[in-house]
Amino acid sequence: MLTVPLSKRFDWRPWALVAPALIVLMTVTAIPFARTIWLAFHDDPHGFMQAQPGWSLTNFRVLLQDRAWWTAVSTTLLFAAGAVISETCAGLAIAMLLQGYSLKLRGILLAIILLPWAVPSVVAARLWNWMLNDQYGIINAMLVRLGLLHQGVAWITHPRSMVAVMIAIDFWQATPFMALLSLAGLQSIPTDVFEAAKLDGASPWQRFISITLPLVAPVLSIAVLFRLLDALRMFDLASVLYGTDMSGMTLSAFVQSQIVQFGAPGYGAASALGTLGIIALAAALYGVCLKIPGWIRSS
Repeated sequence: MLTVPLSKRFDWRPWALVAPALIVLMTVTAIPFARTIWLAFHDDPHGFMQAQPGWSLTNFRVLLQDRAWWTAVSTTLLFAAGAVISETCAGLAIAMLLQGYSLKLRGILLAIILLPWAVPSVVAARLWNWMLNDQYGIINAMLVRLGLLHQGVAWITHPRSMVAVMIAIDFWQATPFMALLSLAGLQSIPTDVFEAAKLDGASPWQRFISITLPLVAPVLSIAVLFRLLDALRMFDLASVLYGTDMSGMTLSAFVQSQIVQFGAPGYGAASALGTLGIIALAAALYGVCLKIPGWIRSS
């Protein structure tokens, strides 16, 4: 009679311990998601028409023709790309600088650097809104005093600078997070690898390209994914800075405005599903991009 080794038997006890938490998590997630799907296919298309009986794709047809929706899509993608790329590069540079200091000094500097990350996004948005004000903002006052501007500039209300302002504020707040994770990845690299590279005559740039970047890439790729998902669903900055202004509205702010300001729950639910689809597509494309170098090496 064949017996299954103990190491290959299915152990149900860990699953039994986490089952209550999984059930609660699935319940609080599944019920709102099911309600969103029902509203998206049943309710009014844009809050101005009576509800359609039965299932209908009207909400999604109206969504695809809505210029405000596509403006929110482009704003969100531009913000996510600019914020994630700049924060990743700056975070890695800061981590490499901190790596060269002593442990005590590194801890002090890291505690100071992490202060912006501890500030809530709503507070950060309101703080920068005051500082960038064209009448009494400290940034405009400094630029005028230095002779770089003749008068204050309305950075917040200018359509061409709205995305840049959001990227700058998010850069100030989220770069410490990327620096912290990058520093953790750098500290996991064995020091003897760098010493061997130095003995072989490798320059600092060669050591960075051939050793640092490949070895820190697994940690950095996870950090980039977290920041990408966070940037694609960004709501706080756009809502506090611009409210319902379409020029600076992100996808999450668009969903909130349709449901709350315009009273169109069905259209808002359809836009929420569209937002979820764009986030999932961006995450999938990011995963594919991570696998491309492996495909090239294998070919």
